[in-house]
Amino acid sequence: MKKFILGLGCGMALTAATAVLAADTIPAYWFPATFEVNGQIKEIGSEYSVLNYNGHAYVPIRFAAESLGLGIRYIDNTNVISIRNEPTNVDEVAKTIWLVKYRVTNGMDGSEVKRLLGEPSVERTNDDSQQAVWRYDLSPVEGYTYEDLDKIDVTGLEQGKIKAQLIMHWSDEGQVDRTTLWYKTSEDKWIHVYYLYEDGSTTEALYE
Repeated sequence: MKKFILGLGCGMALTAATAVLAADTIPAYWFPATFEVNGQIKEIGSEYSVLNYNGHAYVPIRFAAESLGLGIRYIDNTNVISIRNEPTNVDEVAKTIWLVKYRVTNGMDGSEVKRLLGEPSVERTNDDSQQAVWRYDLSPVEGYTYEDLDKIDVTGLEQGKIKAQLIMHWSDEGQVDRTTLWYKTSEDKWIHVYYLYEDGSTTEALYE
């Protein structure tokens, strides 16, 4: 019997605001500003806001990290905001895994995803009966085929036919809605599982 082990959850999206009691509110103000990084102007998106509190400007950490070429994610079980450089001297599978975890977020459009990950291996368009889906088959063996667009090819992973598989569901507005990534590494025998849910929270686990 297969089972999930060592699961952990990330219950807060980085772009979400933490709810506080009324007594804990602070007088913060909108602070429109232009950002320059190494001489290059960086436009802040409409999804972000800059605040001024007590004479200090507070900038969204995801915007700041990505403007510096870094990746960012929130790890809920340790309350850690993890910021990392993009890995170097790694294969394309390891790089893609990092991009999915540290760069892909809900609300991205297709052009943004393709800029990061390239063209999907297989895709299904949106219609009245089913949601649009993209699937990425990472490092497949020659002649690899798999028909299902809604389920990970666990057998293919176990047999080494692919090293990783990513399934990305899309909203009616053409934005990333949720993401599923399963992969194997050379460091252990497990299949690693990563989910990005509709609410922006994430979960990781090992599949035995």
